[in-house]
Amino acid sequence: MKSIIMIAVVICLGCSISGCGGYTSPNTSQTAASMTGNWQFTYTKSGSMSFSGTGTLTQTGSSFSGTLSITGACAISGTISGTLSGLSLAGTLTGTNLTISVTGTVVSSYNSAGGSYQVMMASGVCASVSGDSGTWTGTRTIGSGVSGYFIGPMQAADRLPMQLALNLKSDGGQLSGTATFTNSACLHSMNVAGTQSGMNLELQGDGGTDGSVVLSGTTDKEGKTLTLNSMVSGICQAESGAGTLTKLR
Repeated sequence: MKSIIMIAVVICLGCSISGCGGYTSPNTSQTAASMTGNWQFTYTKSGSMSFSGTGTLTQTGSSFSGTLSITGACAISGTISGTLSGLSLAGTLTGTNLTISVTGTVVSSYNSAGGSYQVMMASGVCASVSGDSGTWTGTRTIGSGVSGYFIGPMQAADRLPMQLALNLKSDGGQLSGTATFTNSACLHSMNVAGTQSGMNLELQGDGGTDGSVVLSGTTDKEGKTLTLNSMVSGICQAESGAGTLTKLR
């Protein structure tokens, strides 16, 4: 009896080692984190002024790139590209008349980063910042972009507010969906499309004979609230206004 038990134990051990019975170990791999998403950056010159940038980054392998809208600096837009080695990064921010080298680290969740920068080239209207250096910080704002069902009132200057419902989806900074207007004298429903850069977004829709609409504004960090201005053209232009939409789902 003891011999039979011993043989059974040996067989079981052999199965565990060699994978008897077609056993396959469970797949425990996870999708690697990356910097892909919407970011807001702040650059602080050593001892004084700062400027900021918002934009969408895309990471492929160890390389990342994207475009930024810049405020408070001599350049109003730029492109950024670089590489990651573990959690360390190095890249270049390039704007009109301006080239900045950035180095730093990203946290393991890939939701924030920081480091130092050095202005490598500055000319024209940017000549005064030549040689500047300082520190920078970055925070991921909305990793997957604005998406979902948003609803809220839009108040025109001299009319009762109308209700606007936006059903949006996001794909790499590109937005698309539908806009439905309630309590409007002439606007009804239309398809909309546009872009999101950081926390800034713009949508355009054409309602045919109802007129066209441009919706521009910002979202909060969680992507749950949209603060928008509407510019309506055509027969409904008097319904241009502003309002705040809240995400329901």
